[in-house]
Amino acid sequence: MITTFRRGSDQQCPGEEVFMFSLANLLHGFEWKLPHDVTKEELNMEEIFGLSTPRKFPLQAVAEPRLAPHLYTA
Repeated sequence: MITTFRRGSDQQCPGEEVFMFSLANLLHGFEWKLPHDVTKEELNMEEIFGLSTPRKFPLQAVAEPRLAPHLYTA
């Protein structure tokens, strides 16, 4: 969860709410797949030791619209 580092408050920061809503729309609005030449078994989940423990090899994903193309035009 994204946090605002405020103590003793149960309220969300307005920017946090906008960020979470935008991320949810992005994730829900697309079908997420691996590139055509990668299988689930080939994913490398190695990490680099450090402060934030990033992945050794970046994850690549292909986003395909979930709905029909004519629904995205104004």
